[in-house]
Amino acid sequence: MPPRDLVLIGLVVLAWGSNFSAMEIALRHLPPFLLVGLRFAILLPLLLVLKRPALPWRKILAIGALINMGQFAFLFAALRADATAGLASLLIQTQAPLTILLSFLVFGERITTAQSLGLAVAVAGLAIFAANAGGNVTGLGLVLILCGAFSWSLGNLVLKRTGPVNTLALFVWASLVPPLPMLALSRAVEGPAPLATIAALPPEGWAAVVYVAIASTVLGYSLWGALLARHPAAHVTPFALLVPVVGIAVAAIVLGERPDPLDWLGGAVILTGLALLQLGRRRGQPTQGRAGP
Repeated sequence: MPPRDLVLIGLVVLAWGSNFSAMEIALRHLPPFLLVGLRFAILLPLLLVLKRPALPWRKILAIGALINMGQFAFLFAALRADATAGLASLLIQTQAPLTILLSFLVFGERITTAQSLGLAVAVAGLAIFAANAGGNVTGLGLVLILCGAFSWSLGNLVLKRTGPVNTLALFVWASLVPPLPMLALSRAVEGPAPLATIAALPPEGWAAVVYVAIASTVLGYSLWGALLARHPAAHVTPFALLVPVVGIAVAAIVLGERPDPLDWLGGAVILTGLALLQLGRRRGQPTQGRAGP
């Protein structure tokens, strides 16, 4: 892989990893459901310049509901009070083993020995977090993040049946789904004046929301799609394992988060499981290359 593309991979990993700290900063000023709606509302002007993917509307709407809305509604709820940004960046990657397991159950896809071992190791890492809940992630936070990962994995099942597609355009068009339902849900459970909350958002809050929307979706997916177009997926997707590493490092620098020893142990075990899953994919079957937050 040429140095230029390695730099691009570094930019994507930095954008996706730092995104979790930006989410936590945004959540200091906005409640979770309102932030989900605003994050994707910001992307809607891009519909004017990005052609709709040649997919049935039901698939675009399903991806919008499961990945754009479901994943982030659960994730933001966890980040609000029950999980740190660094650990959330790691735990949300349990979407990978969940996707493999669901693909086996729904599509009958073969699970290799390396993938089976990776699944077992990742579950062991989650068990460490569950036993240690109450520090950097509570039991509720762990459940919420796993629900977000499960929603993401269900969306991945839809993605597996889309064929080649412009990933950036797909996720921008799928951004049509969250704004109105999240605005309505926010009004119902988070307070009666969501528009007033948005109007009162300080510059720090706006900067965090814009960063979450632009860095993750526009920058991340456009560069990731370009890299996958130039290189085999098996050469690109393993770099996604660096996203939680960067997420934890950025959260430590920006937010002052300090995982305790059991968190480090659980994280190392989960990363080992994810690495085994990537190894199993490279040897056994094609990789989808869907990794971003």
